[in-house]
Amino acid sequence: MVMLLGCGYLSYNYWISKDNQGRINLVMKITKEGGKKTPTQDLSLENPTHWNLKHRMVVTLQTPAKIRSYHVKVSTNDNLVVYEKNQIVLDEPSRLHFDLPKPPIQLHDQTTLRYEIRMCDWSNANFFSGNTTRKSFDLVLDTTPPTIHTLAQSANITYGGSALVVFQVEEDALEKVWLNNGSRDFQAFPFMKDKHYAVILPWSLQQRAFNATIMARDKAFNTTTLPLKFIQNTRTPYINRNVEMSKKYATLAQATQSLKKDLHFERATMHANLTEIIAKDLHNIPIHEALHLQVFNPLGVGKSRILTPFGTKKRYLFKGDVLGESLHLGVDFFGKHSKILASNEGRVVFSEEIQSYGKGVLVSHGLGLHTLYGSLASLLVRKGDLVKAGSVLGVSGKNTSNKVDHVHFEVLVQGVSVRPREWMDVGFIQRFNDVLDRAKRRIQEQR
Repeated sequence: MVMLLGCGYLSYNYWISKDNQGRINLVMKITKEGGKKTPTQDLSLENPTHWNLKHRMVVTLQTPAKIRSYHVKVSTNDNLVVYEKNQIVLDEPSRLHFDLPKPPIQLHDQTTLRYEIRMCDWSNANFFSGNTTRKSFDLVLDTTPPTIHTLAQSANITYGGSALVVFQVEEDALEKVWLNNGSRDFQAFPFMKDKHYAVILPWSLQQRAFNATIMARDKAFNTTTLPLKFIQNTRTPYINRNVEMSKKYATLAQATQSLKKDLHFERATMHANLTEIIAKDLHNIPIHEALHLQVFNPLGVGKSRILTPFGTKKRYLFKGDVLGESLHLGVDFFGKHSKILASNEGRVVFSEEIQSYGKGVLVSHGLGLHTLYGSLASLLVRKGDLVKAGSVLGVSGKNTSNKVDHVHFEVLVQGVSVRPREWMDVGFIQRFNDVLDRAKRRIQEQR
């Protein structure tokens, strides 16, 4: 009987003894300071690999049988134990959080620390000792932020225009690189070789101040910010027109209702969709090395007649009160059933009907630069086509808002509409290519 009871207990103990049934997780908590308009945010990064000792590392222990104790051991990659502690948990929780202990001694950057965490529960397994869960985390100490070197950049930027910068980031554990123009973030594109980037920065008409910075962050969330200096030109004139709705509509309600059907406001929705399409397409941008642009000339003639300039703003009023505004984000050129040309090689992102613009083609040229050709009577390319300089994209035509034969030409930098006239100017294109050439020479000298 004793032997049967003993065998039964051993079998039961074997059945309930199942180590590593609990969960041990590690999360790095990063506090992102907000500004006047943006509140402070707490970010969580699971399974971090690097630590700058500034951000909290939070360990979470969880087990269905309640926690009895946990043990933490910290050692370097040369087996030097720098910390060890065993902690009894008196209140028997099923879930427990604690901050990962920092090494009590000074260690060099790039030292790898192995955190071995062992948790015991209150089950009757292992002859009443409880089940044990073990997990190890390797963290590289990294307190040095990335280093950013500007290789070449544009000297000037115009309100509503663009500028180019090429730069290098020195960091072995680089996590993210991006730029900001004082309003929003922009993607950086690999250029020629690893850790080298080229970015075209737009200055949107909807943004009065321009403050450009390059930002680089490593896996330990050390962040470097490098301000960029440009000579800023804010004197470029743009047309402002007031449209008094009371001359056409007797009541405010009638005027307001008419604006809801206005094609200019419909185009605002179209632009939001266009921005989403471009954002997805940015992931398809390859590494650039031989990019060399030519002057954009959609009609292929010396001088085209302009119907509506870029940046034309209309304010809709009713007895002096502003009901709404619209902004023309391209330039309309007069056409005569004209062939519309791709002045630079690129990839057709879409070729289809685009609401009130009529038939349109969007072409990607690299570095986040896209050109849009709207109001076409016919389309001669399809989505995914690779076009060369001089390829015919379609034929000019009319749309629902303009009954005159024309083409709507728009230049977008990462979805932001910029001055087409810059990209149609020989001097601007030459300066753009000069920046790329200077950067290429400096990168080749590094080899």
